[in-house]
Amino acid sequence: MRDSSMQVETEIERCVASGMCALLAPRVFDQDEVTGQVVVLAEQPAEEQWEAVDEAVRSCPGQVIRFEESAESAEAP
Repeated sequence: MRDSSMQVETEIERCVASGMCALLAPRVFDQDEVTGQVVVLAEQPAEEQWEAVDEAVRSCPGQVIRFEESAESAEAP
């Protein structure tokens, strides 16, 4: 089970602007109007968005999205 403080991170410089993330998780991702690259709308998405974010991670052709426990949560006892 995931902790409530999961965080989305991206490597925007490697983004190929396919838009899969924005299509699969539109509450969490968008695309820059000029470059088409990923824009993160919610770095710590609500739990009901986790499945969509996981699908976006798996579907990203550039593999530039990570979804993992935030540093603050990992440090908590």
